[in-house]
Amino acid sequence: METKVLIVDDDKIICKITKRMFQISGLSIDPIVFNSGKKAFEYLKANKNTKKSNVVFLDINMPFMDGWDFIDILEKENILAHTTIYLITSSIFPEDHTRAKKNKNVTDILTKPITLAKTKELAAQLNK
Repeated sequence: METKVLIVDDDKIICKITKRMFQISGLSIDPIVFNSGKKAFEYLKANKNTKKSNVVFLDINMPFMDGWDFIDILEKENILAHTTIYLITSSIFPEDHTRAKKNKNVTDILTKPITLAKTKELAAQLNK
């Protein structure tokens, strides 16, 4: 099954850095970048019935649709079956980290900026 890697973050610089890290580490040659949860949701909804799995690196704090809203809407639309979600955040609030760890749809929470060592580790896990 083909895997698509999505980066969902409203910060253009973080997106650019994260995309490059994923390419260098071998996590994804061509990750798809979305600057809003709404655009990422529309993509996932349109591709819901394809034979692809998705790995989403999702910012928590975004305008209009934050990461938590994004996860909720994916769950309501039954789009999570072939979707793995990693939250990426600069949040220092313990509540966000606790909420992420308790959420059955979140694989892990990562702190920005994501390091090359971490992306290599993720690449090894995801490419098993």
